[in-house]
Amino acid sequence: MNKLSPEPEKQVHKDHTVIVPPNTLRAKALVRAKNGQQDIDEMIKRADRALEALAPSFAEWMGNEIHRLFEAISTFEASDRGPEAAKSFFIVVHDVRGQALQFGYPIAAQLAGGLCDLLERQEDIGLPPVIMRRYVEAIASIVRSGIRDEANALAVELARTLAKVVADYRARLAEGKIAPGRG
Repeated sequence: MNKLSPEPEKQVHKDHTVIVPPNTLRAKALVRAKNGQQDIDEMIKRADRALEALAPSFAEWMGNEIHRLFEAISTFEASDRGPEAAKSFFIVVHDVRGQALQFGYPIAAQLAGGLCDLLERQEDIGLPPVIMRRYVEAIASIVRSGIRDEANALAVELARTLAKVVADYRARLAEGKIAPGRG
């Protein structure tokens, strides 16, 4: 079997067969590099240059994602806040997390990741929507301020404060001092 053209995978079922073609892109790229047609270092440099050319658009793209995020929190707040609403909101937050990470907003990505975690456990802890909105506002503030430095004191303190608010909420919930969904 030739490495560049491996056999497709066949999944035989009772009444049909599924043929899954192989993904040969990586193999082709490596063979080209090994044959001297394309140096891997040069491929990486080209990718870096392409990314650099796109970089001025990152802030605009993140601005669009922040707009989507505010629409999603508003929809979530107006809903019954049940599993389907939480899932829809989660999808947008998850997208924002990925975009923030890719576009160089690590603390915004960290906050979005924290909000994703909270949304995954929303049924268990019943976090008040106002805390979720604070996460959205914090993410938006970091992006709008162009904070890309992981050591930015303001952004780090903002993330720390939100984590403390959630921890305090969980502690009061565990002690029975509040009902789920109450601050």
